[in-house]
Amino acid sequence: MDRNQLSEEWSQAYDEALNELYHEATPGIDLNEVDEPAGDDEPPLYLQHYLDADTQEEVIESVLDRYEIPEDLYFEAKKSLLLSKAPSTSLGNVERAREDYGLEPVSEMLEPGENDTL
Repeated sequence: MDRNQLSEEWSQAYDEALNELYHEATPGIDLNEVDEPAGDDEPPLYLQHYLDADTQEEVIESVLDRYEIPEDLYFEAKKSLLLSKAPSTSLGNVERAREDYGLEPVSEMLEPGENDTL
C-alpha cells in the first residue's frame, strides 16, 4: 500500500472506528446523527459516553484489520483515536460529568457487573 492510499485508508478507518466506538458505548449513539459539538448545557461528547478500554481496543483493532492498516502503525492509530474523540474509559469521570449536567447516570444503563470499575 503506497503512502497516499494508506492516508486515505486511515482517514476512512478513523471515521469508522469512531462511529463503532460510540455505537458500542453506553449510551450508544450513531455519531453521524450528532449535530454540533456540546455547548455549555451539556458535557463534551466523550464525557457523555462510557466504553471500557478492552472493548475500545478490540473495536479499533477490528476496524484497522478491515482497512488493512499495517500492524506496526496500530499503536499510533490507537493513540490518535483514544486521545481525540473516543468515548471515555473512565466510568467515574463520565458519571461526574453527567451528574453535573443533570443527565442519567451511565451506571444505571449498564448491565450488572459492567460498572465494577466505578
